[in-house]
Amino acid sequence: MRNAIESIVLCDAVRTPFCHGTKMKRIKPEKLLAAIIESLVNRNSLKGDYISGVVTGTVMQGWKNPNIARSGAQLAGLPDSTADYTVQNNCNSAFVGLISALGAISSGLGELYLSTGVESMSRYGFGLRDLSGSCGSLFEVNELQKSGMSEFMNNFQVVDCLEECLTDRNNQISMIEIGEIMANYFHISREEQDTYTLDNLKKAVVAVEEKKMSSHIIEIDGIYADSYPLNRKKMIRRPELFSRAAEVFGKENPLLNPQGFFSKHKKHLEKLSVKKIDPTVTMYNSSIPGDGAGGCIITTEDFAQKAGLTPKFRVINWAVTGVNPVIMGIGPCESTEKLFSDPKTSFAEGLMMDDMDQVEIHEAFAAQVLSVFKESARKYGRKWDRGKINPYGGSLAYTHPLGATNFRMLANAFSWFEENRKAEYALLCGCAGGGQGTSLMLKRF
Repeated sequence: MRNAIESIVLCDAVRTPFCHGTKMKRIKPEKLLAAIIESLVNRNSLKGDYISGVVTGTVMQGWKNPNIARSGAQLAGLPDSTADYTVQNNCNSAFVGLISALGAISSGLGELYLSTGVESMSRYGFGLRDLSGSCGSLFEVNELQKSGMSEFMNNFQVVDCLEECLTDRNNQISMIEIGEIMANYFHISREEQDTYTLDNLKKAVVAVEEKKMSSHIIEIDGIYADSYPLNRKKMIRRPELFSRAAEVFGKENPLLNPQGFFSKHKKHLEKLSVKKIDPTVTMYNSSIPGDGAGGCIITTEDFAQKAGLTPKFRVINWAVTGVNPVIMGIGPCESTEKLFSDPKTSFAEGLMMDDMDQVEIHEAFAAQVLSVFKESARKYGRKWDRGKINPYGGSLAYTHPLGATNFRMLANAFSWFEENRKAEYALLCGCAGGGQGTSLMLKRF
């Protein structure tokens, strides 16, 4: 098994631009996915019968399109014989899908997969919550409707699917609330968060303006580049805007005021010894919803040669772990520790954080990623070198299309390694709602 795993390589990666509030929201997610598949096939002159299947990470698996991997594969014209399936692991869905494809190849279920991720958060709609608990089928809904619209609607509450998606069900706590808990639990100041976000934005603007990622970004519907960093460029000239932004938790906010929040989540906060909430998280030092897609080719060395592909990376280690859902953003701290302490291939044995040339980490909130750095150093003595982290900027600058962010990070690794020819190792990691951490380690082929 180890030999099979050690032969697995990544040959190419692409993504769409990441957008927020642009015309990309008119494009259905299956079409975004199909564009990624078509690009990977065409860029690499890949024969359809070489593709064992498509694995797609996505979060909003709606009832209209529950297996978007199959829809995207069919729209892209792949053979009916491909085995296509969809993976849901919240914000780490694409990484877990990639690991799933890796496992399928190493166990003999296929020789080449297109591992992908997609999310169209602009298309998240609204739903109806059954307040009575009496509607278990469409028939029952129809019967209620026949009895009168007023009575029918009294049984339901309109809910925002985006808000529902970003709430931990078991603890009834939203991601923005978790960001604030982490800031207070790990003692991350507002100033630290704003400074990190500003530096992040600066890197992203340079990367977009100098087209550092263009070799792995595809055009779609006339959109050629990430727009969000440039839309916020004025904040680099006026950094005081960060400090002027209102905290999400405010005394005048009826839903997110510190006192009300503390009462609501008292049992969680007491377990963490958090005695009060001092608001620090703003919309400026948080990632925002977005639209986008990405993907890569994963196969074996031998099959890459047969298919005429050029391997770029070996997948040399990976780790997935769970953490306390109330501080879910700490996930990369634990998964990265597991990554270094449990090597699955001989290529990963003996490596340390200092050996990594590039580190891509998902940033749900500045408070979240800074908590990872702080806790890793305190708990495990692992120092995260800021000069190596997200060299082209991260989620705080580009938006966060949940199922696609992992492939922005991967595509960035491809681009950065092309620019830095002496680089050898890359670490990619992310957190996920519900309390999950995932880390991947790559080695230049």
